[in-house]
Amino acid sequence: MIFTKQRGRWAVVVMAGAVLVAVAGLVPAAAESAPFDVKRLVVCKDVQDREPVEISDSFSADTTKVYAFLEAVDIPADTEIDFVWHHGGNEMLRVTVPVRQGGRWRTYANKNLYELTGSWRVEVQDADGAVIGAVEFEVK
Repeated sequence: MIFTKQRGRWAVVVMAGAVLVAVAGLVPAAAESAPFDVKRLVVCKDVQDREPVEISDSFSADTTKVYAFLEAVDIPADTEIDFVWHHGGNEMLRVTVPVRQGGRWRTYANKNLYELTGSWRVEVQDADGAVIGAVEFEVK
């Protein structure tokens, strides 16, 4: 195949653009502007004494309630976050909770499952809706 000089330049520009897009994708935008660092984000069967109990990524269909537990560190200012629960690609619940300034803050939200089996995802979003962290689990 023979390329003209003009097409050759165009091809180089497209390739350079693809490389820039690939490199830009390596650093999530949320990580650059997150209001704090996520030390732990897990799902579990309960929270006792501000600690997750029975952490898992799979729950039986007879599980009534699941908790999403977040441990945030290095929090420069008071803020609010949303725990956003998704099932089958649909948003099922949004719970807003405070996160206070300081070295460490633990918080959680729970969701009644209503025997809905399949794939679930819980996102932690900042006040602008940017995803700070996410955890996935199955109900079988």
